[in-house]
Amino acid sequence: MLASAVWGTAAIAFGVRGTAAHADPAPPPARRRVGDMTKEQWEAFVRAVRALKARGTYDALVKTYADDFAATHANGFFLPWQRRYLLNFERELQRIDPAVSVPYWDWPLDGRTPERSTVLSKAYFGGNGSAKHDQAVLDGAFAGWTAQVPRIHPLRRSYAAGGKIPPWASRDLIANMLKNPDFQVFNMQLEIHIGAVQMGIGGDLAQPAAPNDPLYWVVACFGDLLWHSWRSRHPEAPVRSAYGNVTEESRLPRYGDTVAGVLDVEKLGYRYDDVWPRSR
Repeated sequence: MLASAVWGTAAIAFGVRGTAAHADPAPPPARRRVGDMTKEQWEAFVRAVRALKARGTYDALVKTYADDFAATHANGFFLPWQRRYLLNFERELQRIDPAVSVPYWDWPLDGRTPERSTVLSKAYFGGNGSAKHDQAVLDGAFAGWTAQVPRIHPLRRSYAAGGKIPPWASRDLIANMLKNPDFQVFNMQLEIHIGAVQMGIGGDLAQPAAPNDPLYWVVACFGDLLWHSWRSRHPEAPVRSAYGNVTEESRLPRYGDTVAGVLDVEKLGYRYDDVWPRSR
């Protein structure tokens, strides 16, 4: 999916009309909605995440998020930095498997009764943590996952309304938010809505080390898709925020890229399967 990744080895055929044939590089895989992934795509994603965990790379990324939390939240860096951070994660996944991309959870679809979402079923990320086992997540692809930041503990979820999750932003609310051409307003509103998702699910996702829960990536990836959709509606709108004094010339904490350098997803080397709201 990324420009810096190797998308496959050129196929070389000897003895075919006296020349060597080279296959064109495969196009970057699109970021897809979790429920639209094939079984093979989902399993490849899970394998790659688990491989990063085994290498220690995953927990290093979690620490990066926690260390930079104050500098990248509640200010104009929220969306630009999150995009660069997701890109970092995706590049690491593609060191394991170049065909893997970060999926997204279209969470407004599940806004009325989030706990019933397929994403939170045992077929995908699993559901609420067990009160009998320190709120540990015991089902789904990451059952038994051990978090390391800031200290070792089981992956935890603790729904904010007991066995249920309070409703969050509807599709209509999000669609209306996309109409506002002011980046500062959009950035702040989207951070609030993403925060409502994370706080509603609770546990690790509600902490400054939220990526301890692999569910973080699909929540954040949808936020990135929404920003991409917003920019498609307001391509000339400047990135400008009094919160953090952020402009397009500002440099992202840790990474050093300018904000302007992360505005075009195709130049960054990835794409989405669709804009939002979905056309199909």
